[in-house]
Amino acid sequence: MARCANCGTEISGGDKTRLCDKCKRIILPFVKLTDVSTSSAVRRLTANERNLRSAGVTDTGMEYLYRICEINDRRRLAEKEAKEAAKSAYAAPAVPQQDALPAEEEERETSRPEPNEGSAAPAPRRRTYGTFLTAALVILIASGVAGIAWFVLRLVWENTADAAPVIASVGSFAAAYAAYVLKKALEDLDEIKKRLR
Repeated sequence: MARCANCGTEISGGDKTRLCDKCKRIILPFVKLTDVSTSSAVRRLTANERNLRSAGVTDTGMEYLYRICEINDRRRLAEKEAKEAAKSAYAAPAVPQQDALPAEEEERETSRPEPNEGSAAPAPRRRTYGTFLTAALVILIASGVAGIAWFVLRLVWENTADAAPVIASVGSFAAAYAAYVLKKALEDLDEIKKRLR
């Protein structure tokens, strides 16, 4: 049989909290408080250590709470980074300004011979593809990190290993790698086009 993470008494192995009924009444209110709080869970645990110990939290119970608070802080940090990455991706201009040509290209444009009368001059072509690849990279990587954080949180907190977040994370990382390869290929293609002009 499993043992309570705080007092060490035997409990049923199916209890996801790994606490006996008595210790649940002491520890779970603090865990719920850290879930809704906006401040660091580890900092809140350190500040309340004396009160928790006087309520009956042992050394092993403090270690248990510390692991939960660490996971809580990591999950919150990953969510914050994902939000900031998404915000910066949407704040970036969708199409870069291409009005100003570099001096070398401008010289090439002006040194081209004039087309014969009656023939239409080819319109300059601008790159209109691949403008959102950087934003997609950031969002996909942030999504993968959030999935891994969610998996670890559920593994420690609920003692269940759910494969769905891991599969989603692997998919996000694979898509991010594909976006990275495509971005590099587009940059190489642009370089080749410049040299062929």
